[in-house]
Amino acid sequence: MMFCHQSKELLNKYFLDALCLFHETQWIYNHPVTEILVKGSLDAIPKEWLDVLQSLSSEELNNFVVNKTLPVWPKTLQNFIEKCKYINKLLDINPSIRLEVPQQFIKGLNPKKQHEIMHLAQLIHTQCKTQKIDVIVDFGSGLGYVCQLLYYLYGYKVLGLDGNETNVNIARNRQKKMYPTSVNHVKYAFCKLSYHSIEIIESLVFSEFGNIDNLCFIGLHACGDLSVYVSKIFCDMKNAQLLILISCCYHKLSISKNEKEIPNNIQYFDNFPMSQCLQEAIANSNLDTSTFLRQPFLRLACQEPAERWINMSQDSHDTHAFHVLARAVLELYVKQNKFYLKKRVRKATRRSQCSSIENYVKDTLLRYTLKPINEVIPQTEGKINYHEIIQNDMIELWKHHCQRSKEVEIYTGLQLILQAPAESIVLQDRLCWLQEQGLEATIFPVMNKILSPRSNAIIAQKLKKSIIK
Repeated sequence: MMFCHQSKELLNKYFLDALCLFHETQWIYNHPVTEILVKGSLDAIPKEWLDVLQSLSSEELNNFVVNKTLPVWPKTLQNFIEKCKYINKLLDINPSIRLEVPQQFIKGLNPKKQHEIMHLAQLIHTQCKTQKIDVIVDFGSGLGYVCQLLYYLYGYKVLGLDGNETNVNIARNRQKKMYPTSVNHVKYAFCKLSYHSIEIIESLVFSEFGNIDNLCFIGLHACGDLSVYVSKIFCDMKNAQLLILISCCYHKLSISKNEKEIPNNIQYFDNFPMSQCLQEAIANSNLDTSTFLRQPFLRLACQEPAERWINMSQDSHDTHAFHVLARAVLELYVKQNKFYLKKRVRKATRRSQCSSIENYVKDTLLRYTLKPINEVIPQTEGKINYHEIIQNDMIELWKHHCQRSKEVEIYTGLQLILQAPAESIVLQDRLCWLQEQGLEATIFPVMNKILSPRSNAIIAQKLKKSIIK
């Protein structure tokens, strides 16, 4: 596996170009999709783009989003595509070898999870074998699928750490019932991670496996700040030599609480950016990234990939457009009439009720409460039901916007094109940070992203003679 360092000048240029791209295109992603009518997001699509893209069939639109090709397109749209291709540094793979999960591991695992744990386990073994590592610490081990597989296939000793005590108990119970021969080799422990967890982890490793000089840290879909904590612990823990980390849920990174009276449209994060290189690029850009590298940007980075549209049918496009547009109409109605929405149930409007706008509105009013912001319910004459008034008004508002379904799919397609560049920035920032600490590090595609959207692992190892900052 190749570990390479780009020059600081090239990295600085890359990050500057990336910042410019997302500053210019923030109209595509910088608001919740529920607000595309409220914020006029569809109106922001350049007319010359719309003229070309609206003429495409669903199959042609899919091909444009996935393969970034069109027979004829405006220069500005071509420039957008070329910039996205340049900013996206993530490699694509489609694993040619089908790895079969052992029969005793299939129970309770869907095809996605089977694909993930098998390909990750193979990568871990390949990396650990070269460094003669036989003890692994799994951060965010969940129910212990990866831990058990690593022992069963390759004989590793594994310590699974999880911040959810229920997960730890379930993992232990599954082990006793399904994998009793592993009890001396696979251990589970409850551990709430922070930057200051090194002594706890060292103590847990020692109590379970004795004095170990050569550890591998792993994490499958380490959520939010967990990836950052694991990376920093890895750098500071002397006997940790190899890191293999697949992150997810970037939008759950903690928002900085240090700034006073920050306006709602501005966000700073404790752990993004991480690298000095990206921080310097931001300082040199003269751009206020707190207004466009916000949670919507991080949410974009962990959305489904464009490849999910490869074989998307017309019916699927129609269903998606209806749901997005109907929810946007609801949001527009709420804002225009100075209501606020309150869920009555955990799940909002059901997709099963998307057969017609009438069914959608009825279901919505059963599952949401629309409360006037001023808490005053308008007076109505006679026996007119206020609930019916809202329902009729929403249906009328729908009639003014229902013809925009194709625009919704075009807008969604543009978001999908931006997804990989956004994730690339987040991962390149983390990669640079690891390299700044004196580590060898690379990004490696592990899985088929159609099956598993968060498919890229950061792999880092310590140089024998390097001094970790």
